Amino acid sequence: MTADGGQNRLAQIEAILLQTAQQQQTNTAAIAQLTEQQQTNTTAIAQLTQQQQTNTTAIAQLTAKVDGLTEEVDSLRDIVMHSIQNAESDRSVFQAEIRRIWEYLLGQSGNGRGEG
Repeated sequence: MTADGGQNRLAQIEAILLQTAQQQQTNTAAIAQLTEQQQTNTTAIAQLTQQQQTNTTAIAQLTAKVDGLTEEVDSLRDIVMHSIQNAESDRSVFQAEIRRIWEYLLGQSGNGRGEG
C-alpha cells in the first residue's frame, strides 16, 4: 500500500467516523425528544384517567338520582290514578244524591215552588 493510498484510506475512515458521530448526535437528540414526548403522554394519560374516574362517579350519582326520580314519578302516577278513581267514584255518588234530591223535590207540592 502506498502512502497516498494509506492517507486516502485513513481520510475515508475519518469521514465515516465523523458521519457516524453526527448520526449518533442526531439519534441522541431524537431519543431525548421521544423521551420527553413519552413523559408528556404519560402525564396526559394520568390526567385522562383521573377525569374518567371523576366522570364515572358523576354518572353513577346521576344514575342514582334518575332512579330515585323514576320511583317518585311512579309513586306520583299511582297517587294521581287513585285520585282519579276516587273522583270518579265521588262523581257517581254525587250524581246519585243529586238525582235523589231532584226526585224528592219533584215529588213535593207539584212544581217544587210550594204552590198547591
